[in-house]
Amino acid sequence: MFSLIVCTIDRFDQLERLFRSLAGQHYRDFEVIVVDQNADDRLRALIGSFSSSFPIRHIRSPKGLSRARNNGMAVAEGEYVCFPDDDCWYEADTLAKAEALFAAHPDLAIVTGRTLDAEGMPSVSPTGETRLALTRWNYLKCGNSNGIFVRRAALSDIGGFDEDLGVGSESPFQSGEEADFLLRALAAGKGAMFFPELIVHHDQVTSEYGPRQVERARKYGRGFGALMRKQAFPFYYVGYRLFRPVAGWLAALARFNLDAARYKRAWLTGILEGYAAWPRWRRS
Repeated sequence: MFSLIVCTIDRFDQLERLFRSLAGQHYRDFEVIVVDQNADDRLRALIGSFSSSFPIRHIRSPKGLSRARNNGMAVAEGEYVCFPDDDCWYEADTLAKAEALFAAHPDLAIVTGRTLDAEGMPSVSPTGETRLALTRWNYLKCGNSNGIFVRRAALSDIGGFDEDLGVGSESPFQSGEEADFLLRALAAGKGAMFFPELIVHHDQVTSEYGPRQVERARKYGRGFGALMRKQAFPFYYVGYRLFRPVAGWLAALARFNLDAARYKRAWLTGILEGYAAWPRWRRS
């Protein structure tokens, strides 16, 4: 059985879209654990309307994506655990493919897949079309959290998500939790592999460079900087990851694209802030 941990706040229509896709799954042996971070009961009727289509457990959690996922994992009963976003949706055979991949690869603790939009274009994070065994050097090319499927038995060695990382955390580091999860799995000796045929859908993340996007870039950059410091990446890797936004910032300035330049600078600034602040935050 799969345990689908769906952490949600301030969403309704997108969550309904996810539930519709789950009702149409070819593979039927799964439970949905809705980890509700809303202060009200806006989801009660929606959950009730799908309760006859698949098993749903509704639990409450304080804000913080990593905290909510950990609370969901604490009550999960499935052999496999996954983390669909409340604004993503599955193909009809997503769970069937995940189960078949685990069956065909008993050595793997984790399988990951691609995230595509409704037109089949990559969204959220870029991935390729070639199977890859995950390593410390390619983890960013191997999917994001909504495409992670893990054997629950491996969680005792991997641990949960770091609650100092991720959206809604009480820390300044608003990203990096899924990458940290994958890297800790590899450090624990767990096999993990990216399969491009395993697909989860998610709308495109906006490419605009408005004030909200610039603020988010800085927060997410802090998470990435903290991740690199926590995972003790070598200086040449950190330097490469800093060079990319520097080059993007300078290229945007050369094109007089000031909005893009502000975005790239915010990402760069965030990385530097997160890398510097991580040890002090952990000690405190």
